Amino acid sequence: MNQFWKRTGWVGMAVLGLLASLALQLALGSACAVVSAFIAGIRGGMQGLGEDALMELVTNATLEGAVWGVLAYHIVSLPVFGLWYYFGCGRKKIVNPLRVIRAKTFVVILVMALGMCLFANGIVLAEEFLLPALFQQYMELMDQAGFGVNPLTVIASILVAPIGEEILCRGIIFHYAGKATEGMSNRRAAFWIANVVQALLFGIMHGNITQGAYAFVLGLALGYLRFRYDSLYASILAHFLVNFLSNFIMGFLVIPENMFGAVILLVLGAVIIAAAAFISGKDRAQD
Repeated sequence: MNQFWKRTGWVGMAVLGLLASLALQLALGSACAVVSAFIAGIRGGMQGLGEDALMELVTNATLEGAVWGVLAYHIVSLPVFGLWYYFGCGRKKIVNPLRVIRAKTFVVILVMALGMCLFANGIVLAEEFLLPALFQQYMELMDQAGFGVNPLTVIASILVAPIGEEILCRGIIFHYAGKATEGMSNRRAAFWIANVVQALLFGIMHGNITQGAYAFVLGLALGYLRFRYDSLYASILAHFLVNFLSNFIMGFLVIPENMFGAVILLVLGAVIIAAAAFISGKDRAQD
């Protein structure tokens, strides 16, 4: 019974990491939206705009402020979760990234990142035809957030998010999930239970079903890399490459926009991920 409550407590700590992220996103997003709307309202009033024009100006400013909130969250999350990870998860020793990311390792991670991109795009494409209403909601959400278009969201998703999200999910949350499975006789099962927990919370953190679905799958692969190379550098690099490829490379991919194309992406992505995982095992075995 004591073991049960101990494991439950560690899972609770993992969930606390998710709640802290959601609270920080809400606080900074709301603050930036309110400030942006307030400034726009003052400017509109000084310009003598009519009620309709002023309302449109404030609405647009609110949406733009929310985009600033995304960037603010990713920046603020770095010291917040970085300090939490360092002091709350065993004061990890900082090592030279080049000791972890060698030439072969970089190639393996790049290949796996490509597979993750293909699989994620396959999920979205399949949803477009199987769940069109949900897909439409997702596209509207992406448009409002300016993903792939607004420079702020591009900077946030490529340069900043991979660090903060990996520290939180593959660092803090994975640490506590691992504590919850500590002592299990089957170490492989213990790893995968902890990995599923952190990937599930990573998916929930994205706040919508579509992103949550592919974030869960990507979270499993990122957690595997974190475990395989025993370093956040590996998952941070993979996360960076996934976001970079998604923003700048995947748009040039020529795939039929139908369920057949979705199946191609899902199968090809899964095969590439599996192959990269197999090679990564050989890569570590030679250390």
